[in-house]
Amino acid sequence: MALSPVVVRKDATGDSLYASRDYLPGDVVFRFEDLEWRTHRDQHTVEHPNGQHFFHPTLAKTAHSCDPNCCIDLHDRVMVAVRPIAAGEPISFDYETTETWFTHPFWRLCGSRRCRGRIG
Repeated sequence: MALSPVVVRKDATGDSLYASRDYLPGDVVFRFEDLEWRTHRDQHTVEHPNGQHFFHPTLAKTAHSCDPNCCIDLHDRVMVAVRPIAAGEPISFDYETTETWFTHPFWRLCGSRRCRGRIG
């Protein structure tokens, strides 16, 4: 049986994704092929460039970071590592790379030099 590329763990923000192995930049971390299209955006959807919104349970558990270790490739429906990721590290992407506005803006004080504070 193949090792799952990510695992879900409880943390301070709820259920979050963590790498189950090491990744190099350009590696596909996970695929999100079966999408549920929704009529309205919410805090668990991702905005597609066509303006529609979709939900995928794995994406919904992916953390935001102002200095993310992944990016979304919407054409191929994959999450791709943008820097090395160690096994056990949270999987993250920058939510502001997909959304034009947020139904639930939030404060993020991650400590990164790139931290923008308020997201959305």
